[in-house]
Amino acid sequence: MKVLFQVRSDYRKNPAGDTVQLLGTAQALQKLGVEVFLSANPNIQLEEYDLVHIFNATRVSDASMYFENAKRQKKPVVLSPIYWNMQKFLEKDAHSTALTQWEAHQPWRGQLLQDCDLLLPNGQLEMEMIQDDFQVTTPYQVIPNGFPEEYLGIDETLFREKCPNLPEHFVLSIARITSRKNQVLLARNCYELGLTLVLAGPINDRSYFEHVQSYPNVIYLGTLQGQLLASAYAAAKIHALPSWFETPGLSSLEAGACGATILTTDQGSTTEYFKDMAVYMNPFQEESLKLALEKALDFSPEPLSEHIRKNYSWSRVGELTLSAYQSLR
Repeated sequence: MKVLFQVRSDYRKNPAGDTVQLLGTAQALQKLGVEVFLSANPNIQLEEYDLVHIFNATRVSDASMYFENAKRQKKPVVLSPIYWNMQKFLEKDAHSTALTQWEAHQPWRGQLLQDCDLLLPNGQLEMEMIQDDFQVTTPYQVIPNGFPEEYLGIDETLFREKCPNLPEHFVLSIARITSRKNQVLLARNCYELGLTLVLAGPINDRSYFEHVQSYPNVIYLGTLQGQLLASAYAAAKIHALPSWFETPGLSSLEAGACGATILTTDQGSTTEYFKDMAVYMNPFQEESLKLALEKALDFSPEPLSEHIRKNYSWSRVGELTLSAYQSLR
């Protein structure tokens, strides 16, 4: 089987969760014998491919171009929506045009979601939101996100050697630096509790980053990858994603698998993945983060670590995705 993956055109310049999901899925499918190719060309010729798999309906302009090209060439289209309704988050900034743009694009997203041959949401809660927002009747199969199994067995040694002056207990947050990830609130609450906050990830908003950096307890390490990232997860007492929503947050999956206590938002599909084995906060109630941090300091990570390792490996994601492809035949 030959499959073409397509994602937003700036995925290399601005990597995010959709990039990680795409690459993790591709590698898992390749191990199962599927030939996977990647292109951001909206006019690519598709004769050699059995189907087109598009990632991310939020960036609907790119996704729709890929869809139209596939349909012109009579190829089945699978879509991983990576969708959550952003309206509540965008309403916080009354002066932004982002909310108007989001609302204007919703009918476009709905048409795309209805017209695809198969949807692969990352969770049942994501699919329920899609159905509530758009009333689509498209067939779907839930395909969870995953973590790299090669991270298992890597301990904190490498990270401690790179960062020898960190305290034994620190809070880690691996995410793009942007208001949606809520790092300013995290930095302030960690500061008030006397906790060191270690951040890593690309900077999407320079002014927001400077606000985060104004707290003296914050250490920014740039972008971490591979064994060093896994070692950082293993070293952290808490991994925190107090975002405005997550579905469910790839770094939470990775950190949980590596043994960190997971503190995360309750907005999105996080509870579907982590159940009662993580510590939750509500981003619309600022005081909830401090309470969650205090709780997480004494919260056992072991049940969630075992749960993630058992259910959310990329190899399992690959098997489920291949089964979904085969259902189209």
